[in-house]
Amino acid sequence: MNLEQKLRHLRQASKPRDQELARTLEYLRRLEQPAAPRKLPAQKAPKGIEEYVEGEVATNPQGDFFLARDEFPFGRPYGKLRIGDFAGADLNPLNLFLGGTALPEVGRLVFLDTETTGLAGGTGTCAFLIGIGAVEGTKFVIRQFFLRDYPEEKAILHALAEALEPYAGLVTFNGKTFDVPLLETRYALARTKSPFDRLVHLDALHPARRLWKLRLESCKLTHLESAVLGINREGDVPGSEIPQLYFDYLRTGEAGGLQPVFVHNALDIITLAAVTVELARAVGDAGAATLDSSLDLFSLSRIYGAAGARDKSVSTCQQALARGLPEEIESSALHHLARQLQRQRQYELAVEAWLELSRRESPLAMEALEALAIHYEHRQRDAGQALEFTRAALARAEEQFAHAPSLARFSRRAARLEKKLARAAATRALPL
Repeated sequence: MNLEQKLRHLRQASKPRDQELARTLEYLRRLEQPAAPRKLPAQKAPKGIEEYVEGEVATNPQGDFFLARDEFPFGRPYGKLRIGDFAGADLNPLNLFLGGTALPEVGRLVFLDTETTGLAGGTGTCAFLIGIGAVEGTKFVIRQFFLRDYPEEKAILHALAEALEPYAGLVTFNGKTFDVPLLETRYALARTKSPFDRLVHLDALHPARRLWKLRLESCKLTHLESAVLGINREGDVPGSEIPQLYFDYLRTGEAGGLQPVFVHNALDIITLAAVTVELARAVGDAGAATLDSSLDLFSLSRIYGAAGARDKSVSTCQQALARGLPEEIESSALHHLARQLQRQRQYELAVEAWLELSRRESPLAMEALEALAIHYEHRQRDAGQALEFTRAALARAEEQFAHAPSLARFSRRAARLEKKLARAAATRALPL
């Protein structure tokens, strides 16, 4: 290969390298140039609660807050009831649950429910939405006090206290355990007097449990709404999700997620009022006639018994037994009936109930046998019959591995009765 050929070969071999170098230099020059700004999609400004819930910004000496108001006319149906039933209800029967105090008339009664930043309570939990409902004229009116941010808490507490001034009675659902203690804590932290001290307070959860717990799996308010009122909510926000929805609002300022919370709170208040009406009807003089379930009738009988209304307790329990009860519940009903009859001094009828119970395979049968032994020993003066029932009770106790005190008690009674019978036999054997 001559010199010219060698140079030509070198030039051809270097061409790819020159091209690659040129491309690299061009890439580096581009990197040095400032990048053109990218256009980002415009972000929507967050919308406040007034964009989603009808209401207004209210002002009082403690500051501003958001107040929502809604009205429900008396003619509006709500499950089995109409809203107007709230106004016409006789709530006096509910005084059975108040231990000596009495609810005021319906016009001076307010229903309350809160939505909070936590479900466990404590000083770190506050109520960001406080709803109250009451009968006003021909409507049921709900007011909701909303905490747009924590600095507004004193303002809504002040507004709530003012709103409660016309009322003498309060109805809540689990409010004695949760809502009212939480609000009283917030008033204390705000160094403000609580408005709840002067109000007669009915916590409807407790009478609801006493009346319906035998029949229903749950006595949560939404379950009562379905089982008692015949209403099934659709699209309701679960209560467990509500605190996080409020925290999301505080973080972003966007209140859209809270609109369902206002609806949830309002429905809880209306349901609370409706359940209270149903409770009053059930416990009232004609209550037994309104109950379809024998389990509810037995529960009502126990409510009457605890209140000292023994005639009602006996008749209602007899109705429940006549309709039929599950075996275990039936034994409890016989026990309750016998107790009530004894307290009324209707001893012969009580004996019939005790005898029926004594034949059951129930732990309560031992108590029935003991009650029969006492009756025949002290009222009938029949030690022999009393001994038979005592021995039967002792045998039942041994079969059921009863605790030692019961066995000892029955054994002592049997020994005493045997001695009494032996003395009586010896006395009869003496010559005249």
